[in-house]
Amino acid sequence: MTLFITSSFSLKLLSRLERALQKHEPGITLPYWDTTFEANMDRPENSILWTDEYLGELNGFVDSGICGGVRDLRGNRIIRNGGNDGSLFTWTNLTYIINVATIEELVENSNFDTLESLHDSVHAYIGGTMLGLELAPWDCVFWFYHAYIDYVWELWRYSHGYNIAYPNKPNHGGQQANVQMTNMPAINFLGRIPTNQDGYGRELASQCHYQVSPTCSQQNVNCGSPDLQCRSFGRQVFGCTAVDRIFRNRVQPYIQAANGGNVQITSNNGIRGNRGRRDTRAHHNSNTYTFTVKATDVANIYIPQEREPCMGKPVQNSFIAGCSSANVKRWAFIPIKVVHLRPKEVHFNSQTEVNGYRNRYDIYDEHKYKNLKNFVHPGNPATYYDCQEDESGAFKVRVKASGLNYYGAYTDYVFVDNRLPVSSHIGYIAVEKPTGYKPTEALITASDACGRLCKPTCRKWIDNDIYYVPCSGAIKVTDDYPLMYGNDFGDAVLSVWQFKGKFTPIERESNIFMEFYCDYSDEWIWKECNSH
Repeated sequence: MTLFITSSFSLKLLSRLERALQKHEPGITLPYWDTTFEANMDRPENSILWTDEYLGELNGFVDSGICGGVRDLRGNRIIRNGGNDGSLFTWTNLTYIINVATIEELVENSNFDTLESLHDSVHAYIGGTMLGLELAPWDCVFWFYHAYIDYVWELWRYSHGYNIAYPNKPNHGGQQANVQMTNMPAINFLGRIPTNQDGYGRELASQCHYQVSPTCSQQNVNCGSPDLQCRSFGRQVFGCTAVDRIFRNRVQPYIQAANGGNVQITSNNGIRGNRGRRDTRAHHNSNTYTFTVKATDVANIYIPQEREPCMGKPVQNSFIAGCSSANVKRWAFIPIKVVHLRPKEVHFNSQTEVNGYRNRYDIYDEHKYKNLKNFVHPGNPATYYDCQEDESGAFKVRVKASGLNYYGAYTDYVFVDNRLPVSSHIGYIAVEKPTGYKPTEALITASDACGRLCKPTCRKWIDNDIYYVPCSGAIKVTDDYPLMYGNDFGDAVLSVWQFKGKFTPIERESNIFMEFYCDYSDEWIWKECNSH
């Protein structure tokens, strides 16, 4: 057992815990001070926000919480895919935004993070209904989140002398100052439909009042709610964050008892029972001890969790095509292959020794091998700040189809091996099923877990051999034979894998018409962009 104790925890309790552990549990890790843990929750999807007490499910259909049972304007259930893409606001983001010097730097277009781009990442993080412009407001999270964005906007204006100057961004068309806001009714106290300029004025802002975010410190860890905890951001900076529901289950009895009385702390030494050879049964008779401390000594406890591997969760697609209700039969499935080169920045703890010296490359690194490195030489473009690498090598690549002549989107993930110099995997992506009178046009894209785009390539016969050559990723699918898709997911799988009785299935790559090449080059994925 390891306890991480915040710096507000009393030394008296620490020494008492040490004595108890030394007395009863020899061989386990002793508690120690932790003043440098991360600002963000260990696993944001475990926040109490995503429970039936608050916003309901973060993954799948939303059936509980204050958003539970809501349906969008087409009658489809609200759906979420939390944690599969995008990222949440962090203390670093907020500090950066507040310190942006001018309004021109704060808004689009910009080469740096803006309030809009950071806002977009949260829509992507929640996913599902929140991804579509037309449907996002039907998820109640939309309104809470946009109230927070408005609050951040007001913080910036307040900290910059309540700046109300409209940004001078050329060639923005509908975003010019005097253009009326789209789909907005007339506002009584203005006597007209508001313009973009009004969005920067004091009249609208004065109609809203924001409660200042709760704060805490090393001396005062109380955030004013049992559902908030005081966390250290490092460098003596503290802030209040939502409680992890697993954290709350473990710690809440201590906090609730803080008005008096004693608190029992139960710990486990993690020692499993012995088992004999060839005995494959699990043995869990580890030693558990309970000791008591005064509740008045307990201020706050932080129990970290292991990071979840980057494999992610299943993707729930809503199967909306056009203006219809959700119906998977409206979709056709296309096999897509992803070929992935190992990025430069990854490193695994698998070094080898040569002549008694430890090699600086891990065993999978192409730089160790003279012939291989002549072919594998990926670039190293920028990544998102919260990009995760997994020690197992599992690495997630998102593949997405966006309708060009229909309204609809489909997302899925393939998993490649980030350890290997080259790896590949086949996934299946859905587009609206074409008909005799309407072919399907869609844009297929792929990006890795760090936000880097992969290059689309399409199959082409060259000198009696099949190659994959650069293409735009925009495809047109007809119902002419031979079909380039499966009428359902099962048909798409069988179009690639041929089963022959007792023999192992054989992959038929000739039925894969599109590949994505994740080579991490420093070029744009569309070559015509490199000339501009």
